[in-house]
Amino acid sequence: MELIGAAVLIISVVVLSFEKRPMSEAMLRFIALVTAAAIVGRLIFASIPNVQPATALVLLVAACVGPVTGAIVGMLVVVLTSLFLGSGPFVLFQIIAYSVISLFCILPGMQTRWILTAYGLAAGFFYGWISNLGFLIFTDFSREAFFTLLLTGGFFDLLHGVSNAIFIWLLYPIFLRILHSFDGKKGK
Repeated sequence: MELIGAAVLIISVVVLSFEKRPMSEAMLRFIALVTAAAIVGRLIFASIPNVQPATALVLLVAACVGPVTGAIVGMLVVVLTSLFLGSGPFVLFQIIAYSVISLFCILPGMQTRWILTAYGLAAGFFYGWISNLGFLIFTDFSREAFFTLLLTGGFFDLLHGVSNAIFIWLLYPIFLRILHSFDGKKGK
């Protein structure tokens, strides 16, 4: 129960941080566009385990717009796709996973294509490890249970990481072009 309480607290802090930020109408439209693309991408690729562009888009937003905005996009993607893909307590931990991997995008150099692509590979594992905590609430929280989840999910985390790297590499120039076109509009 403590894990769920901590998850709700983290989500609340991220949402409140986002709410206090000044945001132009153009940037809100951009965030909505990227969120919609991530949702559609996640649903289209749902039949292929852990291969989907949603995480790549969340990381692109986090690196190029800001980590809190990336976390918000991740939250929206998880909540809205769970309406189609199913939900449960693990949804909270998927939201936390997106928040954590987004916050790492504050590190220097994350805006470069190569570094963000490499981080996308690692983020597939981080996301898997954090979201696995959602399944631990159904166990006795032992180290053995956690390591079993890590080992059994390792291949799927690898698929997630590799697909992140591929999608980031492919989408990076397109993403920046669209972002700059929204930046240039300044709310018009």
